[in-house]
Amino acid sequence: MYATIPPQTGTSASDITIRPARLSDIDAIVALHREAFADTFGAAFGPQGSERGARALAAGWRRQGPAALRGMFVAEYAGQIIGTISLRTRDMVAGSGGFAESAFFEILGWWGALRSIFALSLLDHQIGYGEGFIADVAVTPAWRRRGVARTLLQYAEDEARARSLTYLGLYVRETNQAARTLYERLGFQAMHVRHSLFGRLFFGQSGWLYMRKELS
Repeated sequence: MYATIPPQTGTSASDITIRPARLSDIDAIVALHREAFADTFGAAFGPQGSERGARALAAGWRRQGPAALRGMFVAEYAGQIIGTISLRTRDMVAGSGGFAESAFFEILGWWGALRSIFALSLLDHQIGYGEGFIADVAVTPAWRRRGVARTLLQYAEDEARARSLTYLGLYVRETNQAARTLYERLGFQAMHVRHSLFGRLFFGQSGWLYMRKELS
């Protein structure tokens, strides 16, 4: 269940549980992502299409099965999902993308599906050898500024070390100064900026900063 009740006074990140995402979490995860990444949903599915886009995404994940959520973890409090993070590696190839695409075509129609698939492809990253790629960092508004994102990132780092990965990588919008500051405090360093004309057309943002943290 996606969090709908605000935390009680005094609750903090130390009160949450982090666990692997399950198929039964899909609706809650998509609802959280639709809110946390509203600009991305709007760009990928159209200003009036985020609801249908969320349904298509949820249907696609269900058709893929467990592979769709491989590497994703959720932060949970009192049975409600309050945050997510994904740690992806080079060997995490779902191998069932056709199932997700079929859901897009059925729900969004041909033009809507092609548009959305292309827009989302602009956010893809070629994961390097030894890299743990961080994505899907989202926290429900009521729990922000309580250390949840920091806790999720530390959990992902611990997982990466346990898997003998050599570094972490992530992308953040150039203009997202708050997120950049958090990542810098956790030891990430700015490496390069990826520019995209289509990124500007779809997302209103042409620059994504790639940040990296060595795991010694």
